[in-house]
Amino acid sequence: MSPTLRFLPLLLIVLFCHAAPPATAQTVIDLHTGQISGKKTTDYDVQAREKWQLEQDSLAYIDCLTRAFNFLHTDSLAQAQAQFERALSLRPKAPGNRVVHHYLARIFMARSQWKDALARLSRLLEQEPANADVRADRASCYLQLSRFADAVADLSYLLLQHPDDPHFLLLRATAHSGAHQPYDALDDLDTIVRLSPENAEAYLLRAEIYLDLGQRGYARRDAEKALQLGIQEADIEPLLKRLN
Repeated sequence: MSPTLRFLPLLLIVLFCHAAPPATAQTVIDLHTGQISGKKTTDYDVQAREKWQLEQDSLAYIDCLTRAFNFLHTDSLAQAQAQFERALSLRPKAPGNRVVHHYLARIFMARSQWKDALARLSRLLEQEPANADVRADRASCYLQLSRFADAVADLSYLLLQHPDDPHFLLLRATAHSGAHQPYDALDDLDTIVRLSPENAEAYLLRAEIYLDLGQRGYARRDAEKALQLGIQEADIEPLLKRLN
């Protein structure tokens, strides 16, 4: 499965913990006259049909999501998307739909449909601005779209909540670098190396930034460290050529 589509085993419990609404009181109020009367047989028939429809929609909703997750497990993204969208059409106000929308955004990300993913993630953040997973995904979309200042903003928000997270620091360093802010990027990378000295990607990015700044000695040192930590020479051949 694509790494952007992590399976959440408790999701179905979260989504379906809300049962159909209970029956109303056993009286009817005429909205035109204000007269109160007892329920008629036809009133119960209508209520029974509505309750039956709600139950059928809920069962179909659960079935759609079950199928969607099974399709995700086999990386069948188009089929998973279709099932998620059908679930939303069946229960557009279900309390767990925000999670369904997030999965749809990740399907778009897996297909490199960055603008579609960005639009959906932004709508989710309007409702839940503190949702770290959604904001991190939006930051990734911004990076892919070269919207580096927006990526820095989202990652800075996340780092207020998780100040020592090496993943967020590395992403923000990448965004700073893309925004032509090399010294801000170096600050983040220095923090990563101090906290996680085995982080090969941090050394590699720092080597590239040092080289761009004309500091070849520091760049060569960090490139060698990245190689020691498992980066393959073939993967950084352009950088090594620039250092020779």
